[in-house]
Amino acid sequence: MNKEYLYLLHLLKSFIHEEPPCAQDDIDWKKMNQLAEIHSVEGILGYMVKQYKLSPSPEFTGIMRKKCFCSIGLYNKRSIQMQQLIQKMQEEHIDHILFKGYVLKDYYPIPELRSYGDIDFVIRPEDREKSHQLMLREEFRIKTDWEPVYSYYKFTEYYEIHTDVMEVDVSEKADYREYFQHMWEHAVQVDGCTWQFTPEYHFIYLLTHIAKHIYGSGAGARMYLDLAVFILHFGKGIDWDFVSQELHKIELYDFYCVALTAVKEWFAVDSPIELKPIAKEVMDEFLVYTLEAGVFGYVNRERGVNALKKNAEDEESVSRVSTLLHRIFPSASDIEKRYTYLKGRHWLLPVAWVHRFFRTKETWGSHAHEAKVIMSADSEEVVRLRKIYKDIGL
Repeated sequence: MNKEYLYLLHLLKSFIHEEPPCAQDDIDWKKMNQLAEIHSVEGILGYMVKQYKLSPSPEFTGIMRKKCFCSIGLYNKRSIQMQQLIQKMQEEHIDHILFKGYVLKDYYPIPELRSYGDIDFVIRPEDREKSHQLMLREEFRIKTDWEPVYSYYKFTEYYEIHTDVMEVDVSEKADYREYFQHMWEHAVQVDGCTWQFTPEYHFIYLLTHIAKHIYGSGAGARMYLDLAVFILHFGKGIDWDFVSQELHKIELYDFYCVALTAVKEWFAVDSPIELKPIAKEVMDEFLVYTLEAGVFGYVNRERGVNALKKNAEDEESVSRVSTLLHRIFPSASDIEKRYTYLKGRHWLLPVAWVHRFFRTKETWGSHAHEAKVIMSADSEEVVRLRKIYKDIGL
């Protein structure tokens, strides 16, 4: 097992438990830095190196010290900016649910060190136009306009505004899109137009969100660290029986057992729900799968390989042509969430294909690369990823 993998997990565990880490002499700190960067925990690594004088190199310690303070400075700036946007939404009477990183940061020992690339929040569908006009007035630029997710940016600010939180099914086991359609029924008002999910529902969402990322490309260490701090924060203060019942209802209990076995082994946080045992070889493979490809699974893993992983007639087959055709000509059910005129009108699918072709012209180059990967990808790697996906309960 890669010693840098294991030592990064040890440092993350020490951080959330607020305990001194063990020193280790034979660590390649350059690799540690790269690993922390792809998992978006460089602020935490910087803090641990600085606080406990872990690196023998004064130069590297200085670099990590800067990363720590840069993370804190960026956090403070973005936090102020987000508070200003929340105030604007309050003035416009736009209900919004805060969730994911912006909420989870407060469960960390040092919230400023929980980094996030964007800030997500949910609005009601009927407030979409009002929200859009607000962002334009505040001089934000549109990054994506993909119903039900709209993103905007301005300098260091980057927001994803959702009218739905689950636009794909993470497996064929349950209707995840339908399950999360009822999210407002599980939100509580915290201040005027500002809402948050109940802890139970938020946890279920976080676990499903990880599964969604694994279905697409992958999920890194920070996502499991979020689960660890969530459990440490709430302890027995929430209804874990309800969580367990819901996880069984949406067929995620098996994946929960893998994810929380990882949380226990990596971060020494026990599950509040009984776990079924997971084979050691499955957990060893899952550790490598999680850490080798970064926080969202993009590092060292091509999108074309992930597309092949999803499309198969059987576990050992690699259906290149059908995968490529599906990427070019997706089914109506796959894209009707973003091309809503298809709902109840699947006969308009050819129109949507043409619409999609021109709407995504800025990414034609990446699509061409993906097509090339699909036709030339390593079949053994595709089968390996598919086996991991099955072994972890998805």
